Amino acid sequence: MTTRERDTGDDIAIVGMAGNFPGAPDIGKFWADLCAGRDGITRMNRAELLAAGVPAEVADDPAFVPAAGLLPGIDRFDADFFGYNRTDAELLDPQHRLFLECAWHALEDAGVDPDRIEGLAGVFAGGAPSTYLLSNLLSNDVTALTVGPDQLILQNEKDLIASRLSYALDLTGPSVSVQSCSSTALAAVAQGCSSLLTGESDLVVSGSVSVVVPQEPGYLYREGSRFAPDGINRILDAGANGKVPGNGLGVVVLRRLEDAQADGDRIYAVIRGWAIHHEGNRARQGFNLPGVPGQAAVVAEAMAAADVEPAEIDHIEVSTLGTPFGDVAEISALQKIFDVDGVERITLGSIDANLGHINQAGGIARLIKAALALHHEKQPPPVNFEKPNPQLAHSGDKLVVQKELTDWPRGERPRLAGVSAYGFGGTDAHVVIEEAPEDFPERPAARPHQLLAWSARTPEAADAMTGRLAADRPEWTDLADVAYTLHNGRKAFGHRRMTVVSTVDDAADAFASETRVVAEADTKPRKAAFLLAGVGEQYRGMAGGLYDSEPEFKAAVDECAALFKSHLGVDPTESLHGARGADGGDLARLLGRAADSEDAAPSVTQPAVFTLGYALGRLLRAWGVQPSLLAGYSVGEFAAAALAGALTLEEATALVATRARLIEKLPTGAMAAVPLGADELTKLVGDVTAFGVDVAAVNGPRMIVVSGAGDGVEKLAATLAGHGVPARPLRTTHAFHSRALRPAAAELTAWARKNLTPREPEVPYLSNVTGAPITAKQLKDPGYWAEHMCRPVRFAAMIEQIASASPDTVLLELGAGQSLGSMFRGHPDFPQTSWPLLVPTLPGEADPRQDTAVLTEALGRAWLSGADIDWRAYHDGRDPRKTTLPGYPFQRDRYWIEPTQAAADVALGARSARPVYLIEGELDVTARDLAARLGAELGATVVFAEEHPGGAEAVRAAHGRLDGVLDLTTSNAAKEER
Repeated sequence: MTTRERDTGDDIAIVGMAGNFPGAPDIGKFWADLCAGRDGITRMNRAELLAAGVPAEVADDPAFVPAAGLLPGIDRFDADFFGYNRTDAELLDPQHRLFLECAWHALEDAGVDPDRIEGLAGVFAGGAPSTYLLSNLLSNDVTALTVGPDQLILQNEKDLIASRLSYALDLTGPSVSVQSCSSTALAAVAQGCSSLLTGESDLVVSGSVSVVVPQEPGYLYREGSRFAPDGINRILDAGANGKVPGNGLGVVVLRRLEDAQADGDRIYAVIRGWAIHHEGNRARQGFNLPGVPGQAAVVAEAMAAADVEPAEIDHIEVSTLGTPFGDVAEISALQKIFDVDGVERITLGSIDANLGHINQAGGIARLIKAALALHHEKQPPPVNFEKPNPQLAHSGDKLVVQKELTDWPRGERPRLAGVSAYGFGGTDAHVVIEEAPEDFPERPAARPHQLLAWSARTPEAADAMTGRLAADRPEWTDLADVAYTLHNGRKAFGHRRMTVVSTVDDAADAFASETRVVAEADTKPRKAAFLLAGVGEQYRGMAGGLYDSEPEFKAAVDECAALFKSHLGVDPTESLHGARGADGGDLARLLGRAADSEDAAPSVTQPAVFTLGYALGRLLRAWGVQPSLLAGYSVGEFAAAALAGALTLEEATALVATRARLIEKLPTGAMAAVPLGADELTKLVGDVTAFGVDVAAVNGPRMIVVSGAGDGVEKLAATLAGHGVPARPLRTTHAFHSRALRPAAAELTAWARKNLTPREPEVPYLSNVTGAPITAKQLKDPGYWAEHMCRPVRFAAMIEQIASASPDTVLLELGAGQSLGSMFRGHPDFPQTSWPLLVPTLPGEADPRQDTAVLTEALGRAWLSGADIDWRAYHDGRDPRKTTLPGYPFQRDRYWIEPTQAAADVALGARSARPVYLIEGELDVTARDLAARLGAELGATVVFAEEHPGGAEAVRAAHGRLDGVLDLTTSNAAKEER
């Protein structure tokens, strides 16, 4: 059968899943156990039973069966994570606690940060009655007397599970409690799907939990009960003779398929149709006994909703418990649907034998199993299966139990599975799911370096998460998807970690390294500022990787290149993105003792440096890093003015080009760095103007630059050497920021008056001339740009301004190396505690790292420090996908109130008493047989009215109790229907 064209507009995607099942605390372990044919049933020996608190007389009772599906750690909870104090956490039903944690993991698995959900998030959930309330809280003498009933109900009522999650995560869509016994979970899923289709929800969290307290490691078997006498659950097997109790919970996250695909969600499976109904009483053999027609009807309704024919179904996850009556009933119901022409082979599977009967959570476990089977393209084997139930023979090979682990690959048509859940009392649910759409996108090339970033509420949890990621790394197939999922699918907490990697293997090295994972504790929100470098640290090919891999950066460079070429006749930016110079790091060049023929001219170096700073600023802004302040060194101020909006890009590039051309017409000059303050220099050598030299920059209290004619700078340097003070020559062609440039001032002023229309900056930036924020008066003065050219750069004053007005700001240095950062670190007003906030964005010439690696690390360090990053924008255009990653490592402590000892001692024995039912009506042989099977299902004593003429009172007197009265007069009609 080939694929039919159909409208997928009503399809619902399962985008996230989490579970906590017996033997499997997460769905990874759950799937591994399923595939290995392992169950999660706990089976203890006598010593273990005694250590678990089982009385010796019970453990030694031949009727005691030491088998149950237990959950470890139900007394533990990460209360701080969800905002609970110890008192409230101890009162809170463990079902609520576990559901909160499981729902968080499901959202993480979906790649959803609750704080960044777009639209309304609904919650549809259910749970079992609070046995913690009954067995522990009300049985604790102190708690029962000191805690009011309102508070106990508030912390334990099962109908508050959904609302508790919505409140904890600030989810503002519908929040609905769903209760229908064993069909609770699938009913909740079905209602969640409907909510998505009507538009009242844009995302749905749905699931259920069932945890019975205390968790007994076994049960006392009584002949005729619904429990297995040997503790082995045999679903759909000829030897099926009862169930095993279990606890568990599961949660799925649902979205409309079109939304999930648009956001690159990882889709486990697609829900195509669903149905919920009650069987009524005509076709049901009792309130607590299943009816074949009703079960068949709900399957048919769900298939009709999914527009699916019987022959299109490949697999069914059954709801039966492994009891003789229940197995036959469900098989019979399926035969009504699938024992038709066209059906070749449908496999049957189950989970009760793996987990025990987990009541309200059974449906979600089956749904998760079926979705994983479609996702991994494998069908797991059953456990405890030897010979099929004889009822299956009536349909030949059309319905067969899946007997071994089998590949389940995609074929000519989509694979489909049905999932059933039949509730005690008659509410049934069925869901039809389909394999996820194939995803073969032609994705743009990934970045050469990926930023892996993760966080937690505590340092211990952050370290634990590091370990989980390292352990999970062998499962990674796409590093970019891992980064995307961490960025967009995880909430950012205060204790942060990050590393930059290039491949999956490189990630292994990073996790193993003691230095490559960078950490930050107690991160708080911080603003960012851009420091734009001037001429001096540039080198050939310093941004080639960024030009090739970042479209926004390339676009900005190309815009600048075109504008500069229109003014200069050549493209001065080519050196930015060519091959990196082979002489990078050469000591003579770094010390200024070798010339740079290719970039010596101001009309090349200054436009290139401007372009680099501007393009980096554009790129960071595109990634959501919005500066609160800009500060540029020399030519860097022009890039700052453009980024701030004070000048248009056209004006700024024209200004830089004009200025460079005017400077080139002037005589050459020299510059040198001197480790003195301006006053110290004067005291030492007198007025430097006597040497034909000016102070060109004040970079710190004892860090200045002098500028002038070459011979004058040489004479000054010689004089300083005589005093033991070095003067380090700088690579330059002219005596920048000195009176040597005054001859060009008038012409530059005239040009500015004619061609510039400065505006109030949208972001404040600092003036080189004063070191303070640029003023409207300065911007309106055409002569400002000439003053900027001829007067010293007051960078020390800029550092002081930032240190006082923006002391806790992340400072990103836009340019090669970290010369500006070095000036900050050398200034006494900038404290050492703020040094980590200085973030270089490109490698210096001597740094062999790639530009893409350094900028990626810069983004990570900015995030570590608390700067806002728009991760969606960062990945825009990359067509990323969300992927499976480990969940949050909750730091769980014990929060538990024990019952008073006397109550605890009798707990197991009290639950072993057999219920008593009185059967009324005119009964034939078939009806009496049905009554006997009913007693076996319920683990009850069945008493026939005809044997007790005194009626209910006589039965109560004879047995000491009476739990119900049933009339089976209509059993013949039910038999005919079946």
